[in-house]
Amino acid sequence: MPIITVQFIEDVVATPEQKRQLIIELTNKFCEILGDVVRPFVYCIIKETPQQEWGIAGVPMPDLVYLTGDKHAKVIERSNELMRGAIAQMQAQNGSSPAASPSDDKADKIWRGEA
Repeated sequence: MPIITVQFIEDVVATPEQKRQLIIELTNKFCEILGDVVRPFVYCIIKETPQQEWGIAGVPMPDLVYLTGDKHAKVIERSNELMRGAIAQMQAQNGSSPAASPSDDKADKIWRGEA
């Protein structure tokens, strides 16, 4: 049986109505891709982690203030720099450059709110 699992921070990310919509639409998309024959067997589970029981990069998160602050923005930028360096190093070793597929371009536009 296919299981779709979505995990949120409790009372922060989604309303009950949004969770219901996610269950419906994730199941529909899953069946659109794999065929409606799997619908009776698709489980969609939403798990919620209490606000005091999660962290990012070793920093316990009592709320979302950290995520919207300068300190976390600097952590993300440093991570991006390290990842870009690692990718450049792999490309140099392989003598190649990454080729983006059309679906990568579409996903990038959606992510940036341009699609």
